[in-house]
Amino acid sequence: MEKEEESFIYRLNLYIPLVLVTSFMSIITIIMVIYFQKQAIYEYKSVIPTQFEISLKDHVDYDADILSESINFIQENTLVEQGLRNLNKKEIYKNIEKTFKSMNKSLNLTHMYFMKTDGTILLRVHDYKRDGDFANRTTFKEAQKRQALFYGLEFGIKKNYTLRVVKPWIVNGELIGYIELGKEIDKILGTLSKLLETEIYMATKKDIFANSPQYVKERLNKMAKTDDYYIVYNTALVPTEINSIIKGDLLNSDISIGDDSFYVSRSALTDVSGKDLGYFVFLSNITLEYSIMNSAVKILSIVLAFVGIIFLASAYIIIKQKERNINSLTEELNIQKDDLKRFNNKLQKLFDTQSNITILTSANSIHMANQTMLDFFGFKDLRDFVIRHKCICDRFIDNNNYFHLGKVEEGKNWIDALRKVSEKDQIVAMMDKHFEIYAFRVSFSEFETGEYLVTFSDITDTMIEQIKLEYKVTHDKLTGAYNREFFDRMIHLHIKKSTPEKLGVVLCDIDHFKKVNDTYGHGCGDDVLVQVVKTIQKSIRKDDYLIRWGGEEFIILMKINTIESFKTVLEHIRLKIEKEHFDKVEHITCSFGATFYLNNEEDIMQTVERADQGLYKAKDEGRNQVQILC
Repeated sequence: MEKEEESFIYRLNLYIPLVLVTSFMSIITIIMVIYFQKQAIYEYKSVIPTQFEISLKDHVDYDADILSESINFIQENTLVEQGLRNLNKKEIYKNIEKTFKSMNKSLNLTHMYFMKTDGTILLRVHDYKRDGDFANRTTFKEAQKRQALFYGLEFGIKKNYTLRVVKPWIVNGELIGYIELGKEIDKILGTLSKLLETEIYMATKKDIFANSPQYVKERLNKMAKTDDYYIVYNTALVPTEINSIIKGDLLNSDISIGDDSFYVSRSALTDVSGKDLGYFVFLSNITLEYSIMNSAVKILSIVLAFVGIIFLASAYIIIKQKERNINSLTEELNIQKDDLKRFNNKLQKLFDTQSNITILTSANSIHMANQTMLDFFGFKDLRDFVIRHKCICDRFIDNNNYFHLGKVEEGKNWIDALRKVSEKDQIVAMMDKHFEIYAFRVSFSEFETGEYLVTFSDITDTMIEQIKLEYKVTHDKLTGAYNREFFDRMIHLHIKKSTPEKLGVVLCDIDHFKKVNDTYGHGCGDDVLVQVVKTIQKSIRKDDYLIRWGGEEFIILMKINTIESFKTVLEHIRLKIEKEHFDKVEHITCSFGATFYLNNEEDIMQTVERADQGLYKAKDEGRNQVQILC
C-alpha cells in the first residue's frame, strides 16, 4: 500500500508540471499565432498609402490626358478662337456653353476658364458673372512659363482640391490666350476608396483657409474638424479618434468603429507646387481578416485542447507503464529531427549558391526558393512571399512579347503550358522590388512527380538588344516612321486584323518638295520630312500605320468603314499639314491618293497602285487635295 502511494506521488510529481507546461505552451502558441497573423494583416495593409499614391497619380494622369484631348477639341472651334482673339466673352460663351455642359456630364468636368495672354480671366463658363481676376496659380504659371500644357492638383478659390489642366492657345505661332479645364478630387477619391477597399479622409490645415471667402468658412463650419485640421473630404463617418490619428498616435495600428475593425495609415497631402497641405488618412477594413483569424484561433484552441487531453492521458499511461521507453523514443526522435534539419539546411544552401532565380515548385504552389528570388522581389523569406502569392507565375507580366498566364488554357497549369511552347519562346517578364522589369529564360527539371526545379536566367540585355534591332529594321532612320521592310513583314497581318472593317490605303506626297531641297538645301528638306511625319502621326489613331514609302512619299494604312469617313479623316490630316508652320519654308502642302483594299480579290500591291493613280489625279488637278478611287 505504501509503495503504491509513493508510486502515485512520483507519477503525480511528473504529471503536474506536464499539465502546466502543456497548458502554457498551448496559450503561448495561440498568442504567437494571433501576433504573427496580426502582423501579417498589418504588413499587408501597410502598402495602402503607396498604392493610393500610385493609383491617384495614374487617375490624375489619365484624367489629364482626357482633359488635354478635350482642350484640343475646343481649339478646333474657329468661332471660339475668334471670340478669344476679340476678347469677346459673350461670343465665346455662346459657342462653348453646350460643349461645357456635355463635358460636365460625360467627364465630370467642374470648371472651364478662358484667360487672356497675361493670365486675366476673361470667362468662367461654369460661372459666367465672375471675371476680371488674375489666375495666380502654379498650374497657370508653369503653363505660361513653358508655353505648353501643364497640369496638377491644387486648391482653388473655393478651397477645394482640384485637378487643373492649363494649355496655351497658340495659332500660327501667336499666343491668343489660355484654356483651363478641371475637376474636383472627390470625383477621383470615391473611385479609389472602392478600388482599395479603404475609407479615405482628407485632413487639411486650418491656416490654409484663413483668408477664405465667408461662404467657404460657413461650409467648413459644417465639416468635422480637429484642433488644427478640417476634414474636407471623407468616404465614411469620421471616427472619434481622428485627432489622434492625424497626430500620428494611432498610425500602423487598428481601431474599432461599431462592430468593424480598421487598420490606420496616412500619407502627406500636397499640391502641385509641393506645398504641405495636411494628410490623407486611410482606414482599411480588416474585419474579415480578424474574423478569419479569430475563427482560426478558435479552431486551433479546440484542436490544442483535444490534442492536449489525449497527450496528457497518453503521457500518464506512458509515465505509469513505460517511463524508460519515453527517454529512448525522445532521444531517437531528436536525432531524426536533427538529421532532417541538417538535410534541409544543406538543400537550402545548395539553392542559395545559384545566382539565377531557382525554385522548387508544383503547378500551384512553391515549396523552396533561393535567396536570389527573395532579394529580387524584396521578401524576407519564402513564408513572407507565399502570404501574397501562391505561385511565382502570379508575378508574370501580361505582355504579348512574353509568356504570361493569359496564354494558359482554362483548366491547364502554367508549367505544362510553358513546356509545350518552343524553347525560344520560353521567356517571361517579371518586375523586381524597385518596379523595374526584367526578362528571364525559363528551364525545367522534374524533381519528383508533379514537382519541378525551375530556373529563371536573366536575359534582359539580350531582349533589349533584340528590340532595338527590330526597331532599326522596321523604322525609317530619319523620320522614325515605319519603313518598307515593316510593310512587307506586317501587311498580311494588318489585312487580317482589319476585318470586318475595310482597309484604307493612302499614298501621301509632299507638294513641290524638290523645290524645298533646291532652294533651302537637303538639311531643310530633312527637317520638313520629320515635321510632316510628326504632324501626320498626331492626326492618326494608334492602330493606324504611317510608312515612309520613298523620298517624300508616304503610305498610311487605316481601318475605315465608309468613304465619307475616309474623306473626313484625310481632309483633317491635309488641313493639319496646311496649317502647320515650318522653319524657312513656312508652309507645306501634301497631296493624297486613297483607295480601299478589295479583300482577297486582289494583291495588296494592286491596291497601292490604285492609290498611286489617285495621287497622280490629285497632283494633276492642282495639288493639296484628296482623291479617293474605289
